Amino acid sequence: MSFRRFLIKRTLIAAVLTLIAVSVIFATLRLLPADPFSGLVASGALTPEQVEDVRAMYGLDEPIYVQYIKYIQNLFTFQFGISLTQQRPVGEIIVPALMNTMVLLLPALVVTAIVSSLAGMYAGWNRGSWFEQSSIVVTTVFRAVPIFVTGIFFLIIFSYGLNWLPAFGMRSSLANPDGYLETYLSVDFLKHYILPFSATVLFYSGDFLMLARNSVVERKGSEFLMLHRAKGLSDMEQLGRAGRNSLLPLVTYFALRTGMLFQGVITLEVVFAWPGIGRALVQAILNQDYPTVQAAVFIMALAVIVMNLTADVAYAKLDPTVEAGDV
Repeated sequence: MSFRRFLIKRTLIAAVLTLIAVSVIFATLRLLPADPFSGLVASGALTPEQVEDVRAMYGLDEPIYVQYIKYIQNLFTFQFGISLTQQRPVGEIIVPALMNTMVLLLPALVVTAIVSSLAGMYAGWNRGSWFEQSSIVVTTVFRAVPIFVTGIFFLIIFSYGLNWLPAFGMRSSLANPDGYLETYLSVDFLKHYILPFSATVLFYSGDFLMLARNSVVERKGSEFLMLHRAKGLSDMEQLGRAGRNSLLPLVTYFALRTGMLFQGVITLEVVFAWPGIGRALVQAILNQDYPTVQAAVFIMALAVIVMNLTADVAYAKLDPTVEAGDV
């Protein structure tokens, strides 16, 4: 029963946070000094009367509270409307961009979570070794350096210097794939994928390595490991026991970071001209494309809130004292 109350409480908090987030998006866009159509009048592309007709078509001439109610209804039913600048459904813009971001970042996060966590556990078990010292230095450097700087160095070395890999885009300009499978399962895509994927793995590796290393260090002298040592378990078997007991912060951080992936890594996508959700959001903001900005930010905020909820639930399941102390 306590876990059910814990889950209901966290779900309600997540719902309230989502409502606050989308309300902030709505207010911020309406407080901008100009709307998307001001430039069209100034350039002579549309007359003031034509602009008023367009505003009416998008419901921007209605009272602000009516706009807000319709905005909330549309967002929570995933009806994002028509893009102001591209004149096509916003879903046709957001969904492919989101897919491109997830294809890049989710595999990178999974790989670095597994590899860096195992390396961190080994480093924590062998404190003072050359492996621990070198791994901490290398991963800390890549975490401290902005990801776009690492991306630029990769371009300078592997694209412009050695000419091994293409510099920009997700595929060659001559490629014209039909569907996701043909897009992602090709040698051409792999060539464009390697550099941004590598930059992402290196950027996040320090977080997982240090979390795993610190958790193992905390548990190395614990009583339960002393008991396993007395039973005659080898060092690797003891490390396995310590590793399993170190999963809590790793699982939590993985869930939180997965939510952040829906935002994309805007600077990385810009550097590599990767057509992801972050790049799409920047273009929409520059064009003051209200429906696209609202949809993109809503998806990003919802993903972060949902994954925070997932992290809370996972934490409570793995450590029952959390829910007991929370209720």
